[in-house]
Amino acid sequence: MADIYIAIRNENNAAMSSVNGEFIVVLVSSDNRFQNQQSVTLQTAMAAFQDLPNGDYTIIARHPNLTPTEARYDVRVAVNAILGIRFVYNEVQYRLLRIETEMRYS
Repeated sequence: MADIYIAIRNENNAAMSSVNGEFIVVLVSSDNRFQNQQSVTLQTAMAAFQDLPNGDYTIIARHPNLTPTEARYDVRVAVNAILGIRFVYNEVQYRLLRIETEMRYS
């Protein structure tokens, strides 16, 4: 099983959980099928998806006021993988700057 942790950050690495009072939502899909979704937490702007089977996944950060409104990252996770994904936005313009990743194995 694998774990995927997603963080939403601004350009100064501060948590960015919402835009205009509405939480940013993170979705996980596999084989073009929706698997799970959750809003990021208020204080840490993180979402965690644990005990996922190994395979190919698309991770989506979504909010109607962000540019793009859906930022996607495709990844293959192996058994015992712990994947961290950070979506980094310019907080003033609500524009995606980059996506950073880190994969570890337990």
